[in-house]
Amino acid sequence: MGLSIPSHPASRLPRPLVTSFKWHPPEGPWIKVNTDGAYTGAPDRAGGEGVVRDWSGKLLAAFSTPLDAHSALEAELMAAHHGLELARVHEQPIWIETDSEQAAKLLNGFTWGPAHLRRVMARIFLFKRRYTMRASFIPREGNQAADLLAKMGLGQQCFLRFSAQTAPRPLKDIIRMEEMGIPNIRVRSEEHE
Repeated sequence: MGLSIPSHPASRLPRPLVTSFKWHPPEGPWIKVNTDGAYTGAPDRAGGEGVVRDWSGKLLAAFSTPLDAHSALEAELMAAHHGLELARVHEQPIWIETDSEQAAKLLNGFTWGPAHLRRVMARIFLFKRRYTMRASFIPREGNQAADLLAKMGLGQQCFLRFSAQTAPRPLKDIIRMEEMGIPNIRVRSEEHE
């Protein structure tokens, strides 16, 4: 048969696991807001970022801002609130996506969460009374546009708003790739499973 049997067992190296994640546009008339909050504990620095897009994936607005947050979850919720406020001027139902499962649950639920979140949750509850919104979780790889702004803006000193014309080139590139349906890839080794 021509098979050669090794005399010693071959060592099995961990194989990389590849998963693809796509950003999906909302169904009309919804607009989608992808947000990300960033927090570093020493020193207390936080930033919030978001991208507002329509049903075709076209950029309507984006923002990056410093935040007065004291936890990663608080930064995520504050970023979501900024994104909701930025999107409401379009007077359409708002679908917010965040890469924090806990933030998505709080945004959809009726609980206020831990005490340090009460201020931002009160603002979100008032928003939910006046506007149609829903929230969902998206893995970080599917939230590349907001994640890029988070990395860019953690050390910012003031609120920055971008339009389709003024957005940074790397952000425009990510949005164009997502409009074309090109997925983002996550690679991990088996040993992390």
